[in-house]
Amino acid sequence: MKYIIYIFLVFTIFVSAQIKGVVVDENNKPIPYVNIWVENGNIGTTSEQDGSFSLQLKSQEKNLIFSAIGFERKTVEADKTEKVVLKNSSIQLDEVVIKKRKLELKKEIGNYENGGFRYHENYFVNGIYFKITEEEKVKYPFIKEIKFRSLSKNKNAKIRVYLVEKNADGSPGLQLLSDEIIFEVKKGNTKNKIDFSSKKIEIPKEGFFVVFEKLKIEQNKHYIEYYYADKDGKKIFYKGLNYEPEISLVPVDEDIGWNKRTNDNWKKSSKTIIQNPNSFENILMKKYHNKYLIPSVTVTITN
Repeated sequence: MKYIIYIFLVFTIFVSAQIKGVVVDENNKPIPYVNIWVENGNIGTTSEQDGSFSLQLKSQEKNLIFSAIGFERKTVEADKTEKVVLKNSSIQLDEVVIKKRKLELKKEIGNYENGGFRYHENYFVNGIYFKITEEEKVKYPFIKEIKFRSLSKNKNAKIRVYLVEKNADGSPGLQLLSDEIIFEVKKGNTKNKIDFSSKKIEIPKEGFFVVFEKLKIEQNKHYIEYYYADKDGKKIFYKGLNYEPEISLVPVDEDIGWNKRTNDNWKKSSKTIIQNPNSFENILMKKYHNKYLIPSVTVTITN
């Protein structure tokens, strides 16, 4: 009997292991909010403010990928991640020529709603494409501000926001900024604004993406607890974990959304199909049927 228990414990340790470590730069300073995920897998996490992280794996015979804005991506064996050092990446930015202007011109583009949000998707990264016409590019060549709607059950939940170019295949590409923006949102249904005017970001010819990325940190954890009845009427207790905040989703006809879960593979969004959309039970969900869902976001462009 003792032998059987011993074999069980060894097997359990083999198939499930917690990896812990810290991510630092070349000067041994901790790097917060580093994306960490299993190579060719969907398991991942984010480093904390002090650079520390932990990840539960089924086997140590895996590689972990570490990625952070401003640093070179690194692949490390899972059992050698006690201390991971990332090298700074040198990003060559195009020269921006700022011309004197007499009058500021600006225009708001995108899709934004204040309330009525009833549909959510379990993606950790959402990208929304903004296409700019030639006329708009001449008249409003710079990105001034983005406005978005967030839903959060936690106080001061944090989310990463960045702007990227468009790849040849239409997917999100290279970032337009060498630094990252970690934005803190308030609890509840709130309107948020990020001012980019001081950064003088020129709009690429092919347009750009606004990207929202959840952070898997302690500050963003929200546990859900409730009871439900199974098919036999037995009461079952459920406890789940979500990461805040959510970015409110709005239905659109255009296919302009991309998303990904934990790994680094972008996927184009697909239409939302609701069963029996005309039924009374789905009266509030009908507006999402046969639509693409994208974050509630507008961008102000300016001269």
